[in-house]
Formats: sequence, C-alpha cells, structure tokens
Amino acid sequence: MKRITGTLLLLSLSLVMWGCSSTEGDGYAQPGFNGNNIKNIAIVNGEGVTIAETSRQALLDTFQLEFFRRGWSVIARANVVQAVDELDFQSSDFASAHDRKELGNILNVDALVVVNLASLGENVSMTAKMFDPETGEMYWMGTGEGSLNTGIASLTGAFVGAAVGNEASDSNSASGLGALVGGSLGAQFGPTQIKNAKKVVAAVCESLPRRG
Repeated sequence: MKRITGTLLLLSLSLVMWGCSSTEGDGYAQPGFNGNNIKNIAIVNGEGVTIAETSRQALLDTFQLEFFRRGWSVIARANVVQAVDELDFQSSDFASAHDRKELGNILNVDALVVVNLASLGENVSMTAKMFDPETGEMYWMGTGEGSLNTGIASLTGAFVGAAVGNEASDSNSASGLGALVGGSLGAQFGPTQIKNAKKVVAAVCESLPRRG
C-alpha cells in the first residue's frame, strides 16, 4: 500500500511539472494622466470571494510590488484593512461616493486602487481600477486573465488526500475521505497556481504609468 502511495505522489508531481499556463492582459490610462501628481495610493481588496483569503492576499501583495516597481507610494496593507473594517467599506463598483471619500480621508491618499479577483474553473480573472476618492474620476484600469492549472492542482490534491487517507487507515473509506478533502480546496491556490496568477497580475499592470 505504501508503494502505491509513493507512486501516486510521484505521478501527481509529474503532472504539476507538465502543466502550462496562458496569460493575457489589457489596460488604459486616462489621456494626460500624470501619476506624479498623486502622492499616496491605497490598494483595496475588492470582490474575490471565490479565492481563499491567503491566496488573495498573496496576489494583493504582488499588485503592491508592481506599483512599487513603477515608483508609486503605497499605504501599508494593515492600515487599509483596518480602515475598511472601521467603515464597513463595500469595496466594489457600487461603493457610495461618501464611503469612497471617507476611506480616502482616513488613509490620507490621493487615489484608491480597487482590485477584484475571481477564480473561474481553471482560470483566474482580475481587474484593477485606480480612481480619485473625492470625485470617482477613473485614472487607470487594467484587466487580465490566465490559466492556473487548477485542474492539475485538484488532481494532485486528490492524490495527496488519498495518500493521507491510506496512512491513517488501510480502509477504503479513509482513503476516499482523504481524497475528498485533498481535492476540494480548489480556491486555495498551490505554489504553481500562485506563480501563474502572479503572471496575470504583471499583465494587468503592464499599462500602469510610472512615476518619478
């Protein structure tokens, strides 16, 4: 039984290595937009309930890194989370003008960047919008999508789950339970899926203007 378990684990790792991904992105900045006029920005977690919290935060950190690379000054994520919680801010396109202004004032930023993330089967979709919290005027918007190899990840999870079940018990029921648990965490991205999703973040930010 242990020999079979080892074979399954090796097969799952091979499947991950064979996986491939495709990425595309697009974006547009307002004509005449000058990022040097914006002192600070805050990156806000928008819609993204189809992706587990830890995976979502990893991608938001990647967005922050892309902004840093282009010379933007970004407010610390902990401060943004605290302000959003205090205001019960609905970080979506439906946020009221009052809430946008309040959040901008509390964080003392000149622009908000709302990032929406969605897991769509074996793909991930992202949208980032930078706008003036006072007027709602859009400065820049980027979108992107790409393959995450989630089908392979789910299969790998099932193999690993089966292995866990086999270690816990030689019974078929334990093995089945292990596979179910291992394969049901599709929204929690593994290392390969995070790596591929970060490529989508880079594609989304390709059109982001530089400062400095």
